[in-house]
Amino acid sequence: MSAVVAARRDPLPNATAADFKAAMRRLAGGVTVITSRHGTSANGMTATAVCSVSADPPLVLVVVNRSSASHPLIAKGGAFAINVLAEDQTELARYFAGGDAKTFDGAPHDIGPTGCPLLSGCVAWFECVLENAHDAGSHTIFVGRAIQASSEERRPLAYHDAAFHALRPL
Repeated sequence: MSAVVAARRDPLPNATAADFKAAMRRLAGGVTVITSRHGTSANGMTATAVCSVSADPPLVLVVVNRSSASHPLIAKGGAFAINVLAEDQTELARYFAGGDAKTFDGAPHDIGPTGCPLLSGCVAWFECVLENAHDAGSHTIFVGRAIQASSEERRPLAYHDAAFHALRPL
């Protein structure tokens, strides 16, 4: 633990859950579906908690609730894919939302080298092998090294204030 983090371990109160959630709703984010596989089980989950970590090596992170059906698949399978949804893929975002296990029967996709589903029609995708994991509250921060990345000239889907949005240039 760094000295800066150790110095801030004073008894300051937490923000209330209601205030925290209301403020987080104001943070716009890109919409992704995180796909994973372990053995014969595959799953997808809609997520906005995705971030670039490093270009060299190419690292990204995803934040996954430990109660999600995807969590054990990522942890045991050692891989995940980030599928960045296009503005016309709101139905996919809705379908893969929630913590229950999902099938890929109605979602056109290919299978990447890690076995993770790669959804068709996305703005971009990153297929990753798990580099490390960090527990944080009720979630795990999974850091993956991108073994493949691809992108298309399409507009991304955004999420803000509990609704999906299309992005337009100012």
